[in-house]
Amino acid sequence: KLPFLEEFITPIVKATKKDKEISFYSLPEFEEWKSDTENHHTYCIKYYKGLGTSTSKEAKEYFQNMERHRIRFRYGGPTDDHHIELAFSKKGADQRKEWLTNHMDEVKRRKEIG
Repeated sequence: KLPFLEEFITPIVKATKKDKEISFYSLPEFEEWKSDTENHHTYCIKYYKGLGTSTSKEAKEYFQNMERHRIRFRYGGPTDDHHIELAFSKKGADQRKEWLTNHMDEVKRRKEIG
């Protein structure tokens, strides 16, 4: 029940063209860029599965810019405790699937209504 949680994020897609490199931290962000960029097919696209996919040079870059790659969460009380348990408990797989499905449905609904 510590009053904090942090996440370290790394790009999941990079688009590179000559000296220009664009990092994307979500697939929707990447898909939006693709639809807004006529010449997206001229970029070299690399998908990342996690930090292990990154080169040592890229990993050093991530850790040199901690503010960009670290997300700090604010503790909101017992509900947060419940959600952390739900996310990581080995026992709650079915509940976790339902929770995530409901969340994704809500995100989709909000996107549709603007």
